[in-house]
Amino acid sequence: MTAPLRGRPPRHMRCPVCADEFVWPDDPLISLHDERNDRYEVVDVSALPQAKRDNLVRKGYRLCPNPSEDTAEHYLPATYADYGDPLVIGLVGAPISGKTHLLTAMIRQAYLNGLTAHGVTVSALDFRRHKTFRDDFIVPFERGDALAGTGNGIVEAADILLLRGPGGQRPVTFFDVAGEDLESTDPRVNRFLIATTAVIFVHASEDPLETGQSSAASENGSFEQAIGQLSGNQLPAVIAVTKSDRLRYVPPAERWLHRGDETDLNADRIRAETRDVYAYLHHVGAAASLRPFDEFSRCTLHFVSASGGDAVPIDPKVPSKKHFPHGFHPTRVLEPLVSILAMTGMITGPEARKVGMP
Repeated sequence: MTAPLRGRPPRHMRCPVCADEFVWPDDPLISLHDERNDRYEVVDVSALPQAKRDNLVRKGYRLCPNPSEDTAEHYLPATYADYGDPLVIGLVGAPISGKTHLLTAMIRQAYLNGLTAHGVTVSALDFRRHKTFRDDFIVPFERGDALAGTGNGIVEAADILLLRGPGGQRPVTFFDVAGEDLESTDPRVNRFLIATTAVIFVHASEDPLETGQSSAASENGSFEQAIGQLSGNQLPAVIAVTKSDRLRYVPPAERWLHRGDETDLNADRIRAETRDVYAYLHHVGAAASLRPFDEFSRCTLHFVSASGGDAVPIDPKVPSKKHFPHGFHPTRVLEPLVSILAMTGMITGPEARKVGMP
């Protein structure tokens, strides 16, 4: 879908990267990325035939004006404003909580038609960004490689997709920010939270029931900082307990993991899983990770496993380089996203309206 470059009503947009608001330009100047020289070139597409113009616009970008002048130069897809209201989903969690593995497995499963049961299809909106995400994360993950965490100071979106479904066509931007940055008190390193329209809080299972050791009751710095910056309690929120494969024989997690991926939307089932996850986190002393449930009016909780097992060093002499010796087996990784899509109106219907409600 490409809209006319001129003649449409002005549309105010919020940049997901710098969180500034501005009027989306309707001039025919599109920025194209020069792969060879790694730079953007401005092209006037007004004189081109419609088919060629549409092709360049689909692959082109707009430079964000960043009125506040507080962020490095960054670009958004030229078609970003051609669709419904964008969704900006942030993953929040402590270092090594498994955010990167969860996001990678989630996007991979969505691309493998994992959302079609809900009438939702997925494609890239930012083709260049998605290719980078696929090359850097999805492909290594499919090889069984453990992924490195997000580097500090990275404020760019991980991926920008286009979802089409019962609720229309909407851009969806995903942010996976380093846990150290999320726990920082410097608002500049996690400003993306200002533009966030939904959030997935990620808590890593430490397997206390199998080890006999409860988690220490303490603050969750990442959650606390995020809640302080998120815009109000009306945002849809999810708490995902990652690495739940460690709990595969521990009730109540075992019941949900054995169910595998769901193929329908059932608000009562989601509410039941939410109760079980809440009880589990409370039992193991992770009450600090339950604060989002108390802060946000619509919140669901889920057991998920991005890989199906723990990574081990390939070479004992290089402990930082790890892999999954039995391959990867994502389980229930789309459940947090399905809940978000139901709570934001992307998935519609009576069941969707009840998701996340008390």
